[in-house]
Amino acid sequence: MLKLTKKFEYGLLAIRYIAQTRNGDIATAKEIADKAGISYELVAKILQQLTKAEIVSSVQGVKGGYRLNKPASQISFTEIADAIDDPIQLIDCADNPNGCSAFSGCGIKKPLTEIQTRFREIFSEATVAEIL
Repeated sequence: MLKLTKKFEYGLLAIRYIAQTRNGDIATAKEIADKAGISYELVAKILQQLTKAEIVSSVQGVKGGYRLNKPASQISFTEIADAIDDPIQLIDCADNPNGCSAFSGCGIKKPLTEIQTRFREIFSEATVAEIL
C-alpha cells in the first residue's frame, strides 16, 4: 500500500506553519517542533533540506528562523517530497529498463509506471496553499 513518509508529512507541517506566520514573519525550528509535537532535531534536519532546495530561507541571528521563498500557492507537494525524500515511486522497478528481476514477463510494470506518472502530476499540481 502506498503511504507517504513521516518526513514528508512533517515537511508539509513545517511549511504550513511557516506559511501561516504573519506576512514577513519567520518561524523557528523550535516553534515548529513544539507546535507539531515533532522532535526538534528532525524538524531542523527537514528545514535544512528545504533550505538546500531553496523552498525556504534561513534567517540568522537572535530573531532568526525560516521563511518561505515564494508564496504557498507556488510550492508544490512534489517540490517538498523531492527535497526531503527520495522521489515518489510506486514500484521499485519503475526506473529499471530491464523490468523486474524477480521474474520474467511482469505484467504490472507498465500500468503501475503510468499510474506513478499521473500521481506525480497530481502532486505537482497540489500546493501548500491548499492545506492552509
